[in-house]
Amino acid sequence: MADIFHEVEEELRKDKYNVLLRTWGPWVLGGAIAIVVAAAAWQGWDYWQTRQSHAMSDRYFAALERIEEERFIEADLELQRITDDASSGYAALALMQRGDLALQGGDAATAGYFFEQAADTFSTTTFSDLARVKAAMALFEELSIDDLQNRLSDMMQLDRPYRLLAMEVIAAKAFENGDLERARGEYEAIANDLDALALPVAQRAQAAVELIGRLQQQAALDAPADAALQMPALPETPEIDPATFNLGAVLDQVDEETGTLNADSPQMPDAVGILESNGAETAEDGQD
Repeated sequence: MADIFHEVEEELRKDKYNVLLRTWGPWVLGGAIAIVVAAAAWQGWDYWQTRQSHAMSDRYFAALERIEEERFIEADLELQRITDDASSGYAALALMQRGDLALQGGDAATAGYFFEQAADTFSTTTFSDLARVKAAMALFEELSIDDLQNRLSDMMQLDRPYRLLAMEVIAAKAFENGDLERARGEYEAIANDLDALALPVAQRAQAAVELIGRLQQQAALDAPADAALQMPALPETPEIDPATFNLGAVLDQVDEETGTLNADSPQMPDAVGILESNGAETAEDGQD
C-alpha cells in the first residue's frame, strides 16, 4: 500500500511541474533569450561606438595637423565636416578650433559665434563655461557691460569652475568704460575671494586695485589730461587639450580644469611709471 501512495504522490508532483512548465516555461525561455539578445546588442553597439569614436578622433587630429602646417582653409573645412558628423564631444571641440581660427584671422564676430555654438553643444558645464568665457572675450569690444553681465551671470555662481575669469571680464569692461568705482569693486571681490587665494587671478586683481587707487588719487589732484587710462589686459583663457579630453570622465577633471585658472598673467599697467612719466612731463612744461 505504501508503494501505491508513493507512486500516486510522484504522479501528482509530475502533473504540477508540467502545469508550471506549460504556464511559465515560455516566459522564462523568452526572458533568457531577451537577455542574450540584449547583451549581444549592447556589445555590438559598444563596438560600433568605439570604432566611430576612434575614426572621429583620427579626423580631428588630422585637422589639427593641418592647422600646425598652416593649411587653414583645409583644416576649417574638415572641422566643419566633423561638426556636422560627430557627436557632441568632437563637434564642440571642432567648433572651438574653428573659433580660434576665426580669431587668428581677425574675425572676432565669427569667433564669438563658434564659441557660443560650442558652449551649447558641450554636454558638461566645465567645457561649456570655458566656451562662453572665450565667446565673451572674443566679443569684448562690441558688447556692453550689461550684455556681458547677462551672458556670464550664471557662470559666477560659487560652484562654477570659471567664475573668477567671468568676474575678471566684467571688471575689465568697467575699467575700459572709465567706471573706476565699479571696476575697483569687481577687482576687490576677486582679490578677496577665498577660491582665488594664491592664484594668478587674485594677483592680477590686486594689481588692478592698486592701479585704480593711484589713478583716482591722480584725478583728485587734477593730473594732466594725458594721464589716460590704460585698460588691464584681459586674462588668457585656458585651452582645451584634445589629447586629454575624455567625455566619460570629464566630471572627475573639474578640479584639474579649475586649476587651469593659472593662465599666463597679463601685464598690468605700471602705475609708478605712469606717475613718474607725468611728473617729468609736468616739469618739462614748466620749463617751457
